[in-house]
Amino acid sequence: MALGRHSDFNRLWFGQTVSNFGDKISLLALPTLAVVFLDGGAFEVGVLGALRFLPFLLLAPVAGLVADRFSRRSIMIVADLGRFLALGSIPLAFALDSVTMAHVYVVAALAGVLTAFFEVSYQSWLPQLIGTENLVEGNTKLQISRSVAEAVGAGAGGALIQLLGAARAITADALTFLVSLVALLVIRHRDTRAKVEETKTSAKAEMKEGLKTLFGNPVLRGLFTANVVVNLGAAMGDALLIVYAYKVLDLSPGQVGAAFAVMSVFVIVGAILSEVVTKVLTVGRTLVLTAVVLGAGYILVPTGGAVAGFAGLIVVQAVIGFVSPMFDIHVLSLVQGVTPNEQMGRVSGTALSAVYGALSIGYFAGGALGEVLGLTGGLAIAGALSIIGGLTLLGSPVAAIKEMPGGDAPADPDASDSPGADPAQSSADGTKVGA
Repeated sequence: MALGRHSDFNRLWFGQTVSNFGDKISLLALPTLAVVFLDGGAFEVGVLGALRFLPFLLLAPVAGLVADRFSRRSIMIVADLGRFLALGSIPLAFALDSVTMAHVYVVAALAGVLTAFFEVSYQSWLPQLIGTENLVEGNTKLQISRSVAEAVGAGAGGALIQLLGAARAITADALTFLVSLVALLVIRHRDTRAKVEETKTSAKAEMKEGLKTLFGNPVLRGLFTANVVVNLGAAMGDALLIVYAYKVLDLSPGQVGAAFAVMSVFVIVGAILSEVVTKVLTVGRTLVLTAVVLGAGYILVPTGGAVAGFAGLIVVQAVIGFVSPMFDIHVLSLVQGVTPNEQMGRVSGTALSAVYGALSIGYFAGGALGEVLGLTGGLAIAGALSIIGGLTLLGSPVAAIKEMPGGDAPADPDASDSPGADPAQSSADGTKVGA
């Protein structure tokens, strides 16, 4: 693997791996604290959930503008420090017997805002840190870390909450951001863009420039459209899937948990094999096929459940888990590979805002469709949307892309064999396309 000796990437990867596990603790601990200790209910838990998505929906384009104007690594360091202090305030307030629901809301909101700024900067900085030719490997390793955290982190978080209590367990998450911060501090690579300081160009003009790049480049426009539609369908399907498992298949929580655990395992397998699959099918065909298979999985949930019940659900979940990371990894890597580095923040921020907006709308629409059309009809529409999203790529240059754009990686100061060109020179012109 090209990144095996890239010490700066390995530091980033380690910090993000630890932080991903911490995220799963707070994902469970904050609602548990609200319900068990503060006597909250469904409304309070719903507000906490909304505060995870809203900052991306509302602030990601602004975060992208900031990431294009200032040092992305510095933004990430500030975001980690802020999340460490915000989450660390909860166990401190708990120890002083002064924690309130308003305090929990403020912490969740601050963490959401800082996470939006961190994610946009991190996605914008990665191509510069490792070079465009290493993006698939880098995104695959980072996706594997997230997938392992999904599979293991929630269970470990539950055990930690059981052992220490929700408020004290949040301390562990706060400390993971401190680990991520230290990992960023010891990374030796710095921004090499021509200007990362104050600019005379107006914010409005820069936002327009980013939108022009996103919607003017046919590759980026095709990826944007497909990603939004696929995520809209997937969110609708996810909202209905768990209800179908309980109310139609009459499964127990243990069986549902087992099915989702199987999906998590296949997410890891799919991430590991994603690069192999694209070498066989090409990047463009992989994106189309994975979106179509994902949508078909939601459509087949009722069929699999009717034929084999619990076993059928497991098979469908395995298929969904296997193809999802392949689509995500290659969409992200391709966007990073063809976007000019100086506009990466604005392009990523706008795209993330739309994707999270699609997720928010999808969850709501899935529930509404389930009530109006029934669970089977709702799942069929959700699956059809994801399939349509994948098929839209056939009308864009994306379907013809054979492999990721090339480019030289920035020199790693700790690895003598790391090449040393500036990946900011990569552009859409480097994309290799063919029949």
